[in-house]
Amino acid sequence: MAKAEDPIADLSWQQRAVDRSLSDARARAVSRSGQILAAARELLDETGGIDFTVQEIVDRSGLSLRSFYKHFASKDELLLALFEEVLLAFANRLRKDIAAFDDPVERLRAYVTSYYSRAERSTDHGGRALGIYNVRMIEVHRDEFVGALAPQVALLTEILDDGVAAGRFRRDIDTATTAGLLTLTLMSVSQMRVLGVDLTGTPLPLDQLWAWCAAAVGAAAPVVAPTARRTAAGRGKSATAAKNGAKARVGKPAVTGKPAVTGTPAVAGKRTKAARSAAEAKATAPRVTKPRRSPAPTTRAGR
Repeated sequence: MAKAEDPIADLSWQQRAVDRSLSDARARAVSRSGQILAAARELLDETGGIDFTVQEIVDRSGLSLRSFYKHFASKDELLLALFEEVLLAFANRLRKDIAAFDDPVERLRAYVTSYYSRAERSTDHGGRALGIYNVRMIEVHRDEFVGALAPQVALLTEILDDGVAAGRFRRDIDTATTAGLLTLTLMSVSQMRVLGVDLTGTPLPLDQLWAWCAAAVGAAAPVVAPTARRTAAGRGKSATAAKNGAKARVGKPAVTGKPAVTGTPAVAGKRTKAARSAAEAKATAPRVTKPRRSPAPTTRAGR
Protein backbone atom coordinates (compact mmCIF):
# COMPACT_ATOMS: atom_id res chain seq x y z
CA MET A 1 0.00 0.00 0.00
CA ALA A 2 1.51 3.34 -1.10
CA LYS A 3 2.24 5.90 1.58
CA ALA A 4 0.63 9.34 1.43
CA GLU A 5 3.95 11.09 1.02
CA ASP A 6 4.98 8.97 -1.96
CA PRO A 7 4.83 10.93 -5.28
CA ILE A 8 1.99 10.00 -7.56
CA ALA A 9 3.16 8.61 -10.87
CA ASP A 10 2.19 10.61 -13.98
CA LEU A 11 -0.94 9.27 -15.57
CA SER A 12 -1.08 8.63 -19.29
CA TRP A 13 -3.37 11.63 -19.91
CA GLN A 14 -0.92 13.89 -18.11
CA GLN A 15 1.96 12.74 -20.28
CA ARG A 16 -0.13 13.26 -23.38
CA ALA A 17 -1.01 16.78 -22.23
CA VAL A 18 2.66 17.60 -21.67
CA ASP A 19 3.64 16.16 -25.02
CA ARG A 20 0.86 18.08 -26.75
CA SER A 21 1.87 21.30 -25.03
CA LEU A 22 5.50 20.85 -26.00
CA SER A 23 4.52 19.92 -29.52
CA ASP A 24 2.36 23.04 -29.87
CA ALA A 25 5.12 25.22 -28.45
CA ARG A 26 7.66 23.66 -30.82
CA ALA A 27 5.37 24.23 -33.79
CA ARG A 28 4.86 27.89 -32.82
CA ALA A 29 8.59 28.38 -32.35
CA VAL A 30 9.35 26.89 -35.76
CA SER A 31 6.64 28.97 -37.41
CA ARG A 32 7.74 32.27 -35.87
CA SER A 33 11.43 31.64 -36.39
CA GLY A 34 10.57 30.81 -40.00
CA GLN A 35 8.85 34.19 -40.33
CA ILE A 36 11.95 35.92 -39.00
CA LEU A 37 14.22 33.99 -41.37
CA ALA A 38 11.99 34.82 -44.33
CA ALA A 39 12.12 38.51 -43.44
CA ALA A 40 15.92 38.41 -43.15
CA ARG A 41 16.19 36.65 -46.50
CA GLU A 42 14.05 39.30 -48.18
CA LEU A 43 16.24 42.07 -46.77
CA LEU A 44 19.34 40.17 -47.85
CA ASP A 45 18.06 39.91 -51.42
CA GLU A 46 16.92 43.54 -51.54
CA THR A 47 20.02 45.15 -50.05
CA GLY A 48 22.65 42.66 -51.26
CA GLY A 49 24.29 42.88 -47.83
CA ILE A 50 23.90 42.02 -44.16
CA ASP A 51 23.89 45.55 -42.77
CA PHE A 52 20.16 45.57 -42.00
CA THR A 53 19.17 45.95 -38.34
CA VAL A 54 17.22 43.69 -36.02
CA GLN A 55 14.45 46.28 -35.92
CA GLU A 56 14.15 46.14 -39.70
CA ILE A 57 13.85 42.38 -39.50
CA VAL A 58 11.18 42.64 -36.82
CA ASP A 59 9.21 45.22 -38.81
CA ARG A 60 9.37 43.07 -41.92
CA SER A 61 8.32 39.88 -40.09
CA GLY A 62 5.38 41.49 -38.27
CA LEU A 63 6.56 40.11 -34.93
CA SER A 64 7.75 41.89 -31.83
CA LEU A 65 11.30 42.59 -30.73
CA ARG A 66 10.64 40.37 -27.73
CA SER A 67 9.63 37.53 -30.03
CA PHE A 68 12.83 37.94 -32.03
CA TYR A 69 15.09 37.58 -28.99
CA LYS A 70 13.00 34.68 -27.77
CA HIS A 71 14.05 32.73 -30.84
CA PHE A 72 17.48 34.17 -31.62
CA ALA A 73 20.05 35.45 -29.17
CA SER A 74 21.50 37.93 -31.66
CA LYS A 75 21.52 39.00 -35.28
CA ASP A 76 24.65 36.92 -35.79
CA GLU A 77 22.80 33.80 -34.64
CA LEU A 78 20.02 34.65 -37.08
CA LEU A 79 22.51 34.93 -39.94
CA LEU A 80 23.97 31.57 -38.94
CA ALA A 81 20.51 30.01 -39.09
CA LEU A 82 19.94 31.65 -42.48
CA PHE A 83 23.26 30.29 -43.73
CA GLU A 84 22.33 26.78 -42.58
CA GLU A 85 18.95 27.02 -44.31
CA VAL A 86 20.54 28.17 -47.57
CA LEU A 87 23.10 25.35 -47.55
CA LEU A 88 20.50 22.73 -46.71
CA ALA A 89 18.33 23.87 -49.62
CA PHE A 90 21.43 23.87 -51.82
CA ALA A 91 22.30 20.28 -50.86
CA ASN A 92 18.74 19.19 -51.63
CA ARG A 93 18.97 20.84 -55.04
CA LEU A 94 22.27 19.10 -55.75
CA ARG A 95 20.70 15.74 -54.92
CA LYS A 96 17.79 16.50 -57.23
CA ASP A 97 20.13 17.52 -60.07
CA ILE A 98 22.17 14.30 -59.95
CA ALA A 99 19.13 12.03 -59.58
CA ALA A 100 18.71 11.83 -63.36
CA PHE A 101 22.03 9.95 -63.76
CA ASP A 102 23.11 6.44 -62.80
CA ASP A 103 26.74 6.48 -63.91
CA PRO A 104 29.01 7.78 -61.09
CA VAL A 105 31.04 9.93 -63.49
CA GLU A 106 27.94 11.61 -64.87
CA ARG A 107 26.59 12.09 -61.34
CA LEU A 108 29.81 13.78 -60.32
CA ARG A 109 29.72 15.96 -63.41
CA ALA A 110 26.14 17.02 -62.61
CA TYR A 111 27.25 17.81 -59.05
CA VAL A 112 30.12 20.03 -60.22
CA THR A 113 27.96 21.72 -62.85
CA SER A 114 25.15 22.48 -60.41
CA TYR A 115 27.59 23.69 -57.77
CA TYR A 116 29.36 26.11 -60.08
CA SER A 117 26.18 27.37 -61.73
CA ARG A 118 25.00 28.42 -58.28
CA ALA A 119 27.92 30.84 -58.09
CA GLU A 120 26.89 32.44 -61.38
CA ARG A 121 23.37 33.06 -60.08
CA SER A 122 24.19 33.93 -56.48
CA THR A 123 24.88 37.59 -57.13
CA ASP A 124 21.15 38.05 -57.71
CA HIS A 125 20.14 36.41 -54.43
CA GLY A 126 22.36 37.86 -51.76
CA GLY A 127 25.09 35.38 -52.65
CA ARG A 128 27.81 38.00 -52.43
CA ALA A 129 26.80 38.87 -48.86
CA LEU A 130 26.71 35.22 -47.82
CA GLY A 131 30.03 34.66 -49.56
CA ILE A 132 31.59 37.36 -47.42
CA TYR A 133 29.84 35.97 -44.34
CA ASN A 134 31.45 32.58 -45.00
CA VAL A 135 34.80 33.99 -43.92
CA ARG A 136 33.33 35.35 -40.70
CA MET A 137 31.65 32.04 -39.96
CA ILE A 138 34.90 30.12 -40.29
CA GLU A 139 36.40 32.43 -37.70
CA VAL A 140 33.66 32.60 -35.06
CA HIS A 141 31.39 29.63 -35.83
CA ARG A 142 33.78 26.98 -37.09
CA ASP A 143 31.87 23.94 -35.78
CA GLU A 144 28.54 25.27 -37.00
CA PHE A 145 30.11 26.05 -40.37
CA VAL A 146 31.35 22.48 -40.74
CA GLY A 147 27.95 21.19 -39.67
CA ALA A 148 26.20 23.34 -42.27
CA LEU A 149 28.39 21.84 -45.00
CA ALA A 150 27.72 18.27 -43.87
CA PRO A 151 24.73 17.53 -46.18
CA GLN A 152 26.55 18.42 -49.40
CA VAL A 153 29.77 16.70 -48.31
CA ALA A 154 27.79 13.56 -47.48
CA LEU A 155 26.21 13.61 -50.94
CA LEU A 156 29.58 14.04 -52.63
CA THR A 157 31.06 11.19 -50.58
CA GLU A 158 28.16 9.00 -51.64
CA ILE A 159 28.93 9.68 -55.31
CA LEU A 160 32.62 8.93 -54.80
CA ASP A 161 31.88 5.69 -52.94
CA ASP A 162 29.70 4.52 -55.82
CA GLY A 163 32.41 5.45 -58.31
CA VAL A 164 35.13 3.56 -56.43
CA ALA A 165 32.87 0.50 -56.09
CA ALA A 166 32.22 0.59 -59.85
CA GLY A 167 35.92 0.95 -60.64
CA ARG A 168 35.44 4.42 -62.15
CA PHE A 169 37.39 6.46 -59.59
CA ARG A 170 40.82 6.21 -58.01
CA ARG A 171 41.33 4.03 -54.92
CA ASP A 172 44.66 5.28 -53.59
CA ILE A 173 42.98 8.14 -51.66
CA ASP A 174 40.02 7.46 -49.39
CA THR A 175 36.73 9.00 -50.47
CA ALA A 176 36.38 11.16 -47.35
CA THR A 177 39.66 12.91 -48.15
CA THR A 178 38.77 13.26 -51.83
CA ALA A 179 35.37 14.71 -50.93
CA GLY A 180 37.05 17.25 -48.66
CA LEU A 181 39.53 18.30 -51.33
CA LEU A 182 36.83 18.66 -53.98
CA THR A 183 34.62 20.63 -51.59
CA LEU A 184 37.45 23.04 -50.81
CA THR A 185 38.11 23.46 -54.53
CA LEU A 186 34.49 24.09 -55.45
CA MET A 187 33.93 26.43 -52.51
CA SER A 188 37.00 28.51 -53.35
CA VAL A 189 36.22 28.70 -57.06
CA SER A 190 32.57 29.58 -56.42
CA GLN A 191 33.39 32.21 -53.82
CA MET A 192 35.90 33.85 -56.16
CA ARG A 193 33.24 33.81 -58.86
CA VAL A 194 30.65 35.43 -56.59
CA LEU A 195 33.10 38.11 -55.47
CA GLY A 196 34.17 38.80 -59.06
CA VAL A 197 37.79 37.72 -58.59
CA ASP A 198 39.35 36.20 -61.74
CA LEU A 199 42.94 35.13 -61.20
CA THR A 200 43.49 34.53 -64.92
CA GLY A 201 41.74 37.69 -66.05
CA THR A 202 38.63 35.85 -67.26
CA PRO A 203 36.01 33.70 -65.48
CA LEU A 204 36.95 30.04 -65.18
CA PRO A 205 35.09 28.02 -67.85
CA LEU A 206 32.92 25.23 -66.49
CA ASP A 207 34.41 22.62 -68.82
CA GLN A 208 37.90 23.33 -67.48
CA LEU A 209 36.72 23.11 -63.88
CA TRP A 210 35.08 19.77 -64.66
CA ALA A 211 38.19 18.48 -66.43
CA TRP A 212 40.25 19.31 -63.34
CA CYS A 213 37.81 17.61 -60.94
CA ALA A 214 37.51 14.56 -63.19
CA ALA A 215 41.28 14.18 -63.36
CA ALA A 216 41.51 14.58 -59.58
CA VAL A 217 39.29 11.54 -59.00
CA GLY A 218 40.83 9.50 -61.81
CA ALA A 219 37.86 9.83 -64.14
CA ALA A 220 39.68 11.72 -66.89
CA ALA A 221 39.71 8.88 -69.43
CA PRO A 222 35.90 8.54 -69.83
CA VAL A 223 35.58 12.31 -70.07
CA VAL A 224 37.93 12.71 -73.04
CA ALA A 225 36.98 9.42 -74.71
CA PRO A 226 34.74 10.99 -77.42
CA THR A 227 37.49 13.43 -78.43
CA ALA A 228 40.06 10.65 -78.36
CA ARG A 229 37.92 8.51 -80.65
CA ARG A 230 37.58 11.33 -83.18
CA THR A 231 41.30 11.99 -83.06
CA ALA A 232 42.05 8.32 -83.56
CA ALA A 233 39.76 8.23 -86.57
CA GLY A 234 41.50 11.24 -88.01
CA ARG A 235 44.87 9.64 -87.44
CA GLY A 236 43.61 6.48 -89.15
CA LYS A 237 42.58 8.44 -92.25
CA SER A 238 45.89 10.28 -92.30
CA ALA A 239 47.80 7.03 -91.94
CA THR A 240 45.84 5.44 -94.79
CA ALA A 241 46.45 8.45 -97.02
CA ALA A 242 50.14 8.43 -96.18
CA LYS A 243 50.33 4.71 -96.92
CA ASN A 244 48.61 5.10 -100.28
CA GLY A 245 50.90 8.01 -101.11
CA ALA A 246 53.95 5.91 -100.28
CA LYS A 247 52.71 3.14 -102.57
CA ALA A 248 52.18 5.65 -105.37
CA ARG A 249 55.68 6.98 -104.95
CA VAL A 250 57.16 3.47 -105.02
CA GLY A 251 55.14 2.42 -108.08
CA LYS A 252 55.91 5.54 -110.18
CA PRO A 253 59.51 6.72 -110.63
CA ALA A 254 60.04 10.38 -110.05
CA VAL A 255 60.25 12.61 -113.13
CA THR A 256 63.55 14.44 -112.99
CA GLY A 257 62.50 17.34 -115.12
CA LYS A 258 59.25 18.07 -113.23
CA PRO A 259 59.88 18.20 -109.51
CA ALA A 260 56.91 18.62 -107.23
CA VAL A 261 56.22 22.20 -106.29
CA THR A 262 56.19 22.39 -102.50
CA GLY A 263 56.88 24.97 -99.88
CA THR A 264 56.87 28.67 -100.60
CA PRO A 265 56.81 30.06 -104.16
CA ALA A 266 60.42 31.20 -103.81
CA VAL A 267 61.59 27.67 -103.00
CA ALA A 268 59.51 26.21 -105.82
CA GLY A 269 61.15 28.59 -108.28
CA LYS A 270 64.63 27.58 -107.20
CA ARG A 271 63.83 23.91 -107.60
CA THR A 272 62.49 24.44 -111.15
CA LYS A 273 65.63 26.30 -112.20
CA ALA A 274 67.79 23.62 -110.65
CA ALA A 275 65.88 20.95 -112.53
CA ARG A 276 66.36 22.76 -115.85
CA SER A 277 70.10 23.13 -115.20
CA ALA A 278 70.38 19.44 -114.44
CA ALA A 279 68.53 18.53 -117.64
CA GLU A 280 70.79 20.74 -119.78
CA ALA A 281 73.93 19.32 -118.16
CA LYS A 282 72.72 15.81 -118.83
CA ALA A 283 71.98 16.59 -122.49
CA THR A 284 75.47 18.03 -123.18
CA ALA A 285 77.44 15.55 -121.11
CA PRO A 286 79.16 12.60 -122.92
CA ARG A 287 77.34 9.30 -122.69
CA VAL A 288 78.87 6.86 -120.22
CA THR A 289 78.07 3.31 -119.32
CA LYS A 290 76.63 4.28 -115.97
CA PRO A 291 75.23 7.80 -116.03
CA ARG A 292 75.99 9.99 -113.11
CA ARG A 293 72.93 10.98 -111.14
CA SER A 294 72.47 14.66 -110.65
CA PRO A 295 71.91 15.81 -107.06
CA ALA A 296 68.32 15.85 -105.91
CA PRO A 297 66.59 19.14 -106.53
CA THR A 298 65.68 19.42 -102.91
CA THR A 299 69.39 19.30 -101.93
CA ARG A 300 70.30 22.21 -104.13
CA ALA A 301 67.22 24.10 -103.07
CA GLY A 302 68.25 23.63 -99.46
CA ARG A 303 71.72 24.99 -100.23
